[in-house]
Amino acid sequence: MPFADRTLRLDGRRVGYVDAGPRDGPVCVLLHGGAFDHAELSWRLTLPHLARRMRVIAPDLPGYGESEGIGSPHGIDELGAWTLRLLDALGLARVDMAGVSMGGGIALWLAIHHPDRVGRLVPVSSYGIMERAPFHPLARIFAASRARGLVYRAASGSRALARFGLGLHYARPSRITERVVDELMAVARDQLERQSFDAFLAGELLRGGLAGSLVGRLHQIAAPTLFIHGTHDRLVPVRHARAAARLVPGAELALLETGHWPMRELPGPFNEIIWEFLGAGRGPSSHDP
Repeated sequence: MPFADRTLRLDGRRVGYVDAGPRDGPVCVLLHGGAFDHAELSWRLTLPHLARRMRVIAPDLPGYGESEGIGSPHGIDELGAWTLRLLDALGLARVDMAGVSMGGGIALWLAIHHPDRVGRLVPVSSYGIMERAPFHPLARIFAASRARGLVYRAASGSRALARFGLGLHYARPSRITERVVDELMAVARDQLERQSFDAFLAGELLRGGLAGSLVGRLHQIAAPTLFIHGTHDRLVPVRHARAAARLVPGAELALLETGHWPMRELPGPFNEIIWEFLGAGRGPSSHDP
């Protein structure tokens, strides 16, 4: 059975999602990242931990997992509006929200544009907190080239290359398990055909910077916010998380000795931190190693 074991129709397209946990408690929505990802890959080790005590919904975003794609260039604005329509379709007026990477950018977008819909906010290794990608001009050239297809093919067909790619997202490659290599290769095979992240890059990588940068509006966030970030994140360097936490009023920052994927690299500490914030109703005083 797929991880996303429920479906609905949104904008005429299929959406797969998980809906787990007690119905009489608070609701948390978990949003995954882009490229080689879907709800299961990001949140398989966190969702059961949270769902013991709260209702947890984890959708596959458009073009990932069990969800059909949008089919045209899009960015954080479009994905934020899509997520808002999903909340409406599920009858959810107000939710806690956690998102990793691209999903973190969506969560920040919702907290800024629709503050009445977001209770507590947990951006993880978040997109939207920097104005340009690392090596931005080169990233634009790569995204527009045929070379990006080689990345999908390499990760889907070679365990060694899949492990190497994961190593770029981990602080310690020794933490990469055989199962996560298998999971990544399965997603890479799917994305070799769909290449959903390409449509996101087309909408986001502008000559002057990232279209979805929210740096100039972070001060508008009113939701209690906990940034969780890896100290060895190569995609979103930790200095951006430190700056973002200073911009959001009252925000907390929890740092883990990980790369871009803290919930998979150190699931135990990550789950304790996110539950302390969501469940106990307050952020940790310090998790800075």
